[in-house]
Amino acid sequence: MKREQHLNLVVPVSIFSFIFVLVFAALTVPADSKTEVDFETQILPILQNRCFNCHSAPKVDASGIITKPKGGVQLDSVKGVEASLHGEVIVAGEPEDSLLYQRITLPEGETGIMPPPEAGDPLTEQEIGLIRKWIEQGATYGEWKGNQSDLKPSTTNTNLHQPTVMPPITSLAFSPDGKSVVACSQAGLHVYDFPTLNLQRMIKAEARNIHALAFSPDGDRLAVGGGNPATKGIIEIFSWPEGKSIHVLREHRDSVTAVAWQNTSSLASASLDRRVILWDLQTGTPIQQLEGHSKGVSSLCFLNNKEILVSTGIDQSVRVWDLTSGELIRSMNNHTLPVHDLALRPSDEGLPVIVSAGDDRTVRFWQPTIGRMVKFARLEEAPLDTAWLSDGSKVVAVCTDGAVRLVDPDSVEVTDEIHALNGWAYSLAVHPTNSSIVIGGPNAQIRRIMLK
Repeated sequence: MKREQHLNLVVPVSIFSFIFVLVFAALTVPADSKTEVDFETQILPILQNRCFNCHSAPKVDASGIITKPKGGVQLDSVKGVEASLHGEVIVAGEPEDSLLYQRITLPEGETGIMPPPEAGDPLTEQEIGLIRKWIEQGATYGEWKGNQSDLKPSTTNTNLHQPTVMPPITSLAFSPDGKSVVACSQAGLHVYDFPTLNLQRMIKAEARNIHALAFSPDGDRLAVGGGNPATKGIIEIFSWPEGKSIHVLREHRDSVTAVAWQNTSSLASASLDRRVILWDLQTGTPIQQLEGHSKGVSSLCFLNNKEILVSTGIDQSVRVWDLTSGELIRSMNNHTLPVHDLALRPSDEGLPVIVSAGDDRTVRFWQPTIGRMVKFARLEEAPLDTAWLSDGSKVVAVCTDGAVRLVDPDSVEVTDEIHALNGWAYSLAVHPTNSSIVIGGPNAQIRRIMLK
């Protein structure tokens, strides 16, 4: 993903472990009733009483101090809900794909269960059933729009054309020459100079929410993935460095969360609609559609031969696909919570090795061609994005506490820990030729770090 997240989950305990204090009030309609669940009379009062205190739009007090929604999850407006965590908090019609429903149905005592033990007892079966029914029925909000107020800081020296609180950076990518960094968020595409990180320009994209970036192998195009939650997924191809839109691909039925180039003429995309699509960019049509994930797909990478594709998902799995046949050849299920990202080790020797980052606070090392998990490292906080240093000597993981952690793939020890950002660190990119990395976080934070 590439990958508020995330999601200050960031955002998510982890990106997806935002704190909902959902101790639901008495319900007037039983969960098994055939009556349509009404948001304004049944769900909204619960959110107002139990959730809005922590999960409301950013506020600025008289001294100019900004209070942000916990975990980057805003619940006091329809727009806020749809924007939080890549639109995964509530996925209309799909309870199992909705992070809210996933959290309230975890087994008692499991990491990430909501409400957390210190906040009260788990929800009753009736309460859980009602939430499920509302989501199954389309998670409609009626006439309710929620908080429509703008953030108005008390200071007078604010640029009125620049929001005081910006969305988190969901993906970062270095240009092939290493002289620019492209960042994406709900505010669109921004291009920064490297190493100064001064804003150079903005590029207008069609998708309202953008989650994924990838440069083509020859460096002359940039693929951008996003879309509207539960409505449509969009992949837009831009010329580089011109930034001109040259293709728009629209087959997905939900937000696109990852893009990966197979070669200069074909591209793979992953979506919350549970599908992976391989595209022919000359015709703009799908070549293959890979179906097997039981929940949304979060990340993709090709192995060196480009005939094997690896995917990860909210369903906790790492899956290996043979593109010559379109068949699923491996399904590896060692992760115990959603998986956010994966990356291939840069090496041509021996069996290929990939690393995956999960909400279970682990980075796991795999040999995907034989379906074997080699080892894993458990971190203090959940990793949201991961990458290898260019020489393959270390794995870099950015986490929900805003820290960067370096992991030795042989000893699986954390060899360094650097506090990088305030709030969750959603995304990172490794410079193509030196040991610099850039980290993206909430409120459009971007930081450069030179690793030792």
